[in-house]
Amino acid sequence: MKNLVILLAMGLILFGCTNQVTDNRDIVGDTNQNWLGQTEQVNTSNLGFNRSVGNVLTNETIPELPKFDFSNITTDDGKLIVYYFYMPKCSACMATKPEIDRLEAKYNGTTLFLRYDITSINGTYAYKDFTAQYGLNKSGMYVPQVLVNKIIITDMFNINKSLEKTIQNFTVSY
Repeated sequence: MKNLVILLAMGLILFGCTNQVTDNRDIVGDTNQNWLGQTEQVNTSNLGFNRSVGNVLTNETIPELPKFDFSNITTDDGKLIVYYFYMPKCSACMATKPEIDRLEAKYNGTTLFLRYDITSINGTYAYKDFTAQYGLNKSGMYVPQVLVNKIIITDMFNINKSLEKTIQNFTVSY
């Protein structure tokens, strides 16, 4: 009798294991079956894509790339424009940031600081257009870099040392 109970228990366990394997093979689509055999609805609406064929990008829906023009020295109301190119994780850029912040606060009424993070999409295109407009080759392409009054100031030592003088010289002559 004891052997019969053990044999019956083993048979149920084996039957349950084979049934479980066949159940796992048919988990497809928007439904899922949990370990208790209950069917669950799977939410696929926020997976980052739309399965509708009508929303496929065509040539007409691709956005136009922005074009940046760095020929403007001042805004329409006469403020000097300082174009600042940087990367957030660049140690030289981080060392330049306090000076840029200080000058932006000090010359707030007379100077407009435009900051371009070149790791962002707009910043990348801005920097690409800037280097093309000023004929910078690969050796002249690095950050931090500032363009003010058509003068390019590079590296943290030159920016920290001479940017304020360049701003002062422009505001005095203007």
